[in-house]
Amino acid sequence: MTYKIRHLSKQVGAENPQLLSRSERVWLFAELHRRAIWTGIVVAVMVGILLVALFWVQHQQEQEALALEHQAAQAYLDRSLDDGDAAKEKLQEAVTLYRRIIEEFPRTASAQSAWYFIGNALAEQHDQAGAIDAYQRFIDQAGNSPALLGLVYQRLGSSYLANGERDKGINAYTQVLQMPHTLNKDQVLFELAKLEEHETRNTEALARYKQLLDEHPNSPYASEATLRIKILEPPASEPETSKEGTEQAEGEEGKETEE
Repeated sequence: MTYKIRHLSKQVGAENPQLLSRSERVWLFAELHRRAIWTGIVVAVMVGILLVALFWVQHQQEQEALALEHQAAQAYLDRSLDDGDAAKEKLQEAVTLYRRIIEEFPRTASAQSAWYFIGNALAEQHDQAGAIDAYQRFIDQAGNSPALLGLVYQRLGSSYLANGERDKGINAYTQVLQMPHTLNKDQVLFELAKLEEHETRNTEALARYKQLLDEHPNSPYASEATLRIKILEPPASEPETSKEGTEQAEGEEGKETEE
């Protein structure tokens, strides 16, 4: 007598999954959810293509923005220091290029630092109001490195002072001193000390110079700060004991003269 081996139908397999091996369960699941699986595969492929396209577009924008940034930097650095009109044209060209980066490629790394360089170029043209606006825009939009942010606050403070806004300038400098990872605190302390000295506030200037030496002894400004302290610090008064001894000696000399 021969026996016929019967194959389990999909319905039987679905109703009794414990009768199937692991591979058979996988195939059964795929068969029952064929449409959903194919839909998921198509969606995943489309998402992958979209991400690759976005990455390529972003890469292209970064390259174009970098090219504009290179042109702007050349215009800024190649300006003539002897020809004022030519230098002004170069600075304006740099400003125009940096503004193009911000307008055309706002999501690029070049755009993140563009306002800082615009501020520098405007400050070179003695447009302090424009420079202040550019530095403030950088600060408002930045999530940039603390080192660059410290430089921006320093430049902002200098522009405020040049614009006759002393309190705002001091406040901008103070922001640098309060930031934990800035690299230009020694220079800001030196600038504050010079400002105090210029205003004949020698006590405050001395405090700034001494703070510079205490906190940044290896600073390139340390030697100048040491010299300014020697000049500004009042001479030490003579001890009281020596004064009393001098007076006593003078009294004895007087007595001897009378005798």
